Amino acid sequence: MLNDLNGKEATISLELSAWGNSEVTGKILDVSDDWVKIQCKKSIELIATSTIKKVSYKS
Repeated sequence: MLNDLNGKEATISLELSAWGNSEVTGKILDVSDDWVKIQCKKSIELIATSTIKKVSYKS
């Protein structure tokens, strides 16, 4: 399902711990079974799919 988002601008909400969450926004470059590679404004982030709580994007 995440493979369908390659090349799209998205916001990924991460569940980092019981005390806090984080959001990453950018263009999804690559998706594998364990990782999502996303181009942010100033960096490239690798996100473990196990930490993803929600993905938002415009179709």
